[in-house]
Amino acid sequence: MSGARKADRAERKALLATRAEFDRQRVMLAVHEIKAIVAPSSVADRVETARPLAAVLVSLTGPLIGANRLARWLRVASFALVAVRLARYWRDGKA
Repeated sequence: MSGARKADRAERKALLATRAEFDRQRVMLAVHEIKAIVAPSSVADRVETARPLAAVLVSLTGPLIGANRLARWLRVASFALVAVRLARYWRDGKA
């Protein structure tokens, strides 16, 4: 194989590697843009959408199942959320 063909092949390999890296970066950018559209970026945005939804759910389920039962289920749900947070905290090795 001549030196020119080796150089051409090396150039082609370098070009393909560069194109592959460029394509990976484009995909990562697209994923980031989709995440920004689907999930709000800040906690304030999440709270802004979650509070009205929670208020509607509580106002609808309160009369249906009763105030005492709703309070009990909300208490159980809050304990479950605390348990999930603790499990994530310990799993990430922050404890």
